[in-house]
Amino acid sequence: MNRRTAEASETNNLFTPERCTIIVTPRDLFSTTEQCLEAIFAHTPEPFDLVVVMGGASKSIKAMLESRYSKKARLIFKPEFLNGSQLRNIGLRETKTRLAVCLDTNVFVRPNWLTPLIRCQVETGASEVVPLCVDQTDTIHTAGNDLFITYRNGQAIAKMELRCTGQQVYEKTNLKRSEIDFGEVHCQLIVVEAALNLGFYDERLREGIEMDSGLTFTKAGCKIMIQPDSVVCLYYPIKLKQAIDVPLYRWKWDIPVIMGNFDYLKAKWNIDLSTAGGFKRYLVRVNARVGLFSQVWPTDACVFLDRAMAYALDSVRSPLRRLAWTMLAWRTGFYHVEKREQAVPGAGKLAKG
Repeated sequence: MNRRTAEASETNNLFTPERCTIIVTPRDLFSTTEQCLEAIFAHTPEPFDLVVVMGGASKSIKAMLESRYSKKARLIFKPEFLNGSQLRNIGLRETKTRLAVCLDTNVFVRPNWLTPLIRCQVETGASEVVPLCVDQTDTIHTAGNDLFITYRNGQAIAKMELRCTGQQVYEKTNLKRSEIDFGEVHCQLIVVEAALNLGFYDERLREGIEMDSGLTFTKAGCKIMIQPDSVVCLYYPIKLKQAIDVPLYRWKWDIPVIMGNFDYLKAKWNIDLSTAGGFKRYLVRVNARVGLFSQVWPTDACVFLDRAMAYALDSVRSPLRRLAWTMLAWRTGFYHVEKREQAVPGAGKLAKG
């Protein structure tokens, strides 16, 4: 247990969390479901109910869930793909507790994740609390979100800002509990009654849910908080690893549908949340996680081939990038500074901490 975890654990021992419901739904990956659920059982000693909602799941996914978790969770299967809002609302309507955590299947919770979220909600009266979200290398994906808005010819144009994204996390940080504009959909603790009554999850949306829900709560005067003592890990492969994920992933990230969602959001809020169409370029990069062969033939063999090609291309690009960086570093004095730091005791100590 590292120092950050130990300190959080000692604080949490003084607070008894109420029972809540954990609602697990796929955002765009089925294959990570078992790992997601196992992390929940391994790292959640607090009392909780578990609801798993799947839309369009394959027979193999259904069989795995029923054999392993039918006695531990309420399993709900729908025949067709459903967006995140639809899936979460199904789970919320099944919830008997005051609080619920909505969790994507590609998010793996860390030790001492749940109590800080509940404690923050109780102490601040927030309607939504989100954790610190990192990737598998403990690099921050987001430490809460702000909505930057500017105006062009009277039209509001918004862009989501992810706090501290790309920063490396070690034993602990100076991040504090604070209010935010909205929380990422990956993991959200919400007050169930407020979410259902206010239409927190708009079922017409396949994307843009987090900004829309944040605006919904803000308009109603509800508080949204980030609690960085709670940490979860967001997982995404550079290229999809299993063919079982390809159909759902491509359905979720259909560019014309998603840009249509942003047209709807613009009419709903009178704000262009697509960054004046810039989000469309981002969607191309997101779709690149499915290789060309997998897009045509979503089989395990094609997924393997696409991943092998991506690895081969990276094995060529990476040395070239390192060579270019080394040449630039040499020309701009990087190595001269290194030699001076080695020659002078204590040089560079302040910069290195």
